[in-house]
Amino acid sequence: MDPTLVLSRIAAQMKPSPIRELFKLTAQPGMISFAGGLPDPAIFPVAELAGCAETLSRDGSAVLQYGASEGYGPLREVLLPMMRARLGRDVRGEELLVTSGSQQALDLVARALVDPGDVVVVEAPTYPGALHTLRNVGARFAAVPCDAEGMRVELLGAAVARCEAETGKRPKLVYSIPDFSNPSGACMSLERRKRLAAIAEELHVLVVEDDPYGLLRYKGASIPPLASVAAGSPWVLYLSSFSKVLAPGLRVAWAVGAPELVRAMVVLRQGVDLCTPNVTQSLAAEYCRRGHLERHLARIVGHYARKRDDMARSLSAEIPKGALEWDEPEGGFFFWLRLRDRDSGELFKRAIAEKVAFLPGNAFYPDPGEQVGEVQQGTARARLCFTFADATQTTEGCRRLARAL
Repeated sequence: MDPTLVLSRIAAQMKPSPIRELFKLTAQPGMISFAGGLPDPAIFPVAELAGCAETLSRDGSAVLQYGASEGYGPLREVLLPMMRARLGRDVRGEELLVTSGSQQALDLVARALVDPGDVVVVEAPTYPGALHTLRNVGARFAAVPCDAEGMRVELLGAAVARCEAETGKRPKLVYSIPDFSNPSGACMSLERRKRLAAIAEELHVLVVEDDPYGLLRYKGASIPPLASVAAGSPWVLYLSSFSKVLAPGLRVAWAVGAPELVRAMVVLRQGVDLCTPNVTQSLAAEYCRRGHLERHLARIVGHYARKRDDMARSLSAEIPKGALEWDEPEGGFFFWLRLRDRDSGELFKRAIAEKVAFLPGNAFYPDPGEQVGEVQQGTARARLCFTFADATQTTEGCRRLARAL
């Protein structure tokens, strides 16, 4: 018998995550990395979280046991009022699911709704991890362009029509990062949020709102989440996480949506990981219960605002005039660069030789062969993360990038 494994069609077609693969390069000695969207470990609340670990001695029998698939009770008691304040409405327990990172929440909703060959609408550009997750269920993509105000919602109807014409079906869902999008840093305007909520309601297409960065605003007035604008519509599923505002190692996130969809996600995750670990959920719950989160948010917003300013100054000082263009983000983690007459893939190779890393723009777009409708690419784009490197590294990294250019 041939001992070769025969992979499923989906597994055989999968490509590795460009971000995860880059970790091998960024680990090289002397490399300055603007590549991964990593929080700054220097500001992790280590002491406070260590103090919260006393929940093990107080509630150890519950914390070290298997937990409910819906989430650890004390954490849910913390999250429900947080979500009521964030979304501006009453959020009921049956609408809330705790997950092991937002990526798992997206995976669960994709498993619940998407069959192989179904189309999902994504922003162009968008988060590569979302593309990877959606590929795992065999999705195809329809891409809607973005500008400084986020997804160009006025083009969504045309994308849905193209999908119906080519496949005979509407898209199964729309994936969006309205606040400080990864990678562009764009923030969707209130008018576009209202229009997107109306389109979702009109067409009965679910919008998955991914909100890891919404609390990380450094300038300008905040805009209500799409789920708040939609006022409890069953056609918006809201995702958020502690990864960017607290610590990604906790792997604690949550989803808020229609009870029937949340229930389907609960049943699906029972065949995946049963539950998010109670230990990390209990740490997050105790941390919030003690009032640490509000103080920490104020601290990291100021910290990351200074890092954003460091990168803006370093780019302006070090990069040859006219070689790159960018918009200064009002929040989030990223600068989205426009390259003039250059290919970001080629620039990436030269940058690695200079010991500085970034992510080339094509990583943030679906591959041409998996799209319906117009094909878009990011050959002349590059993403820089400003949160991980310190001020000295940021200046030196921009100097190395200038040499690569």
